[in-house]
Amino acid sequence: MTVIRVLIAEDQTIWRDIYSRVIADAENIELLEAVADGQAAVAAAQELEPDVMLLDIQMPKLNGIEAAKQIRAILPEVGLILISHHAQRQYAEAFLRNGTSGKAYLLKHTLSEPVELIRAIEVVAEGGAMLAPEIQDELLQLASSTPYAQLNALTKREKEVLGLMAEGYTNVSIANKLSVSERTVESHVNNIFSKLALSSEATRNPRVMAVLLFLQAGQ
Repeated sequence: MTVIRVLIAEDQTIWRDIYSRVIADAENIELLEAVADGQAAVAAAQELEPDVMLLDIQMPKLNGIEAAKQIRAILPEVGLILISHHAQRQYAEAFLRNGTSGKAYLLKHTLSEPVELIRAIEVVAEGGAMLAPEIQDELLQLASSTPYAQLNALTKREKEVLGLMAEGYTNVSIANKLSVSERTVESHVNNIFSKLALSSEATRNPRVMAVLLFLQAGQ
């Protein structure tokens, strides 16, 4: 089993301790260090080269969004989890604007179960994307009312599947959540790629590009 190496940046001691305990109890995750500000996060990332960074959005010296940007410039493959009190979509859009691959935007008040944080770490470590349900719901509504002809061509079910893709769900987990077969989900995903003019030949990761188009519709 591959161990995921995680670095935490959180200025509030109580939250640092909570995240640290959750990670300590996970079998396949190792905590490298926990720091208290954005500048320390960038320095620690450069020194320790973690697989995943867990960043609070509001930190002294450097906020989480800017710290994430600097860390990605140093470690292009690092997974980034931004945890925020802000449910407004503009914060998520600022974080995800340069790409969604290996990124998660979560809300502190919704992290009620340790398994939710562990799942986010595993998703971004594999290059997936994940959004808090509140953000995903708002973007899905915006996507339905925007002039983006490609997105408007999607059916209601295809938009629902794309929204779950934005949360980081795999085809199997989407099938389980919607109580349909995996083959049905694969058909929806292929239809999404076709309607958005995406293919493996046109882009290295059509799934990420589909989610990015979904997010851009709200800008």
